[in-house]
Amino acid sequence: MTPSPSPAALRARAGSRLDDVVPSRAEPGPEPVTLTATQQHDLVDLWTTLLTDVYVHYGQKRTLYGYDPLRALAALRREIPLLDGAGFLRALTRVVNRLRDQHTQLFVGVPGADPYVAALPFLVESSGPYTSPTFLVTKTTDEVPDPAFAPGVRLTTWNAVPFTRAVDLFADTLTGGRPDARRARALETLTQRPLAFLPPPDELWVDVGFRRPEDPAGDPDRTARFEWRAIRPGAAATADDRVATRTRRGIDVVGETARRARKLLFATDLWEGDRRGVQPRAKGSGWLRTSIADALAARPVTTSHGTFGYLRIWTFDVRHPGRFVDEVARLLRRLPQNGLVVDLRSNPGGVVDAAERLFQLFTDERVEPARFACRATPAMADLAEADGNGADLADWAGSLRAALDLGEEFSQHLPLADPDLCNGAARAYRGPVVAVVDANTYSCGDLFAAGLVDHGIGRVVAVGAATGGGGANVWSGDDVQYAYHAAHRALPPLPPGIGFALAVRRMVRSGTSAGLAIEDVGVAGEERYDMTERDVVDGNLDLLEHCTALLASA
Repeated sequence: MTPSPSPAALRARAGSRLDDVVPSRAEPGPEPVTLTATQQHDLVDLWTTLLTDVYVHYGQKRTLYGYDPLRALAALRREIPLLDGAGFLRALTRVVNRLRDQHTQLFVGVPGADPYVAALPFLVESSGPYTSPTFLVTKTTDEVPDPAFAPGVRLTTWNAVPFTRAVDLFADTLTGGRPDARRARALETLTQRPLAFLPPPDELWVDVGFRRPEDPAGDPDRTARFEWRAIRPGAAATADDRVATRTRRGIDVVGETARRARKLLFATDLWEGDRRGVQPRAKGSGWLRTSIADALAARPVTTSHGTFGYLRIWTFDVRHPGRFVDEVARLLRRLPQNGLVVDLRSNPGGVVDAAERLFQLFTDERVEPARFACRATPAMADLAEADGNGADLADWAGSLRAALDLGEEFSQHLPLADPDLCNGAARAYRGPVVAVVDANTYSCGDLFAAGLVDHGIGRVVAVGAATGGGGANVWSGDDVQYAYHAAHRALPPLPPGIGFALAVRRMVRSGTSAGLAIEDVGVAGEERYDMTERDVVDGNLDLLEHCTALLASA
């Protein structure tokens, strides 16, 4: 039996009124972050410098999306006399988000603080093809006042806007290269919006139109009203917080924060166990116990095709990659050996080493880590040659100068992960493997899906067109500022309460797909799959049937 959450966990799940955290948009109130006109100019200068000097996808984004962010920043500078601080931040966020790069973000709030998430007490997922989706409620909390609003209801409107249209309007404000990726981002954050990375909701409450499956066709839609709340899910006890890996990560921080918010709301007992450091434990009945429950879950699954292994990798954001690999190996050895489903859906990435070092558990062949390159600019060459940046960038220094001399766009592509650590561990699984991905499988999630294919380990089943297409190593604002300081280069000042993340090194695939880009493209599945209603409300039953059929025929 699932233990009841403690009173403290229930208070955390209920959160606060959003207007107690973000002042009402309907009434005058203090701004969470106040920017002077000078600070607004500083931010335009800062982003101009970052895009000119360091941002690794600048040429690709201009070509692919027909968008010149430097001209957009120049236009924003002319509008500064007409904008208050909040209006300027919304406009700057739009400029940055039009890069369609989830690694490159403007943050509002104290870096490293436990961020608030604007939350509604339900989760929305979609079934069916992209062109004709059905949006369903798949999880609710006890805070839902209407008993008719339960998992399985179909959503029809959002504040009187047809639901599909409302999702796509929200998606247009977000990142994601493909339309399906933008919609996936929108659904991921529609009812759990990290306020450090996304503007607060415009409305104080939401009127949601819905229908129950049993409602007669001629009956009018039902309506439920939900007030936005502000919750603080925090990071897991096992999440990475080491200085040594800060510049060797590939993670979607928006997706990771939204994932933690969903855990607080809909798996409160597991969230509470994470916070208390209660380990090891199992996700529920039939699941294997694990010491890294925030990142991993595993169990045998039985379908009409037999009994197979199922490994859910929720995130690669772990503090100790070596222990993570050992725990995955232990779980793999306890699962059925005739076939394995690795579920990477909504995995936002994390530490590059944690993903790269898993491949050796599935193959006897030598593992080739993915490779990364810097953009060849004079500033990037200076950063790489600075003594204080040697641990992070020295390997790229020589090829950056050579690329500048030859007029090439990028430095040499080199691995971030240590190839020796990616090889040598005993193989832990010998059966066939099928990996499941979706458009929210991002960054190190992209990397892991690519590596499974490129090393001949398994097949990929894509819910949608492909993975999210996050092909970069992301640095925080602190990391970039330190690199400039070490190179004795000036960087425009960053106003208090503002942060950023930036894609600094591009990722390309290895093995049989060596050199192919991941950013904006993702990893396409050999098999395409559309989620069914049974999948989203009843434990992925049809998806598991599909995947185990592939394993049985391997």
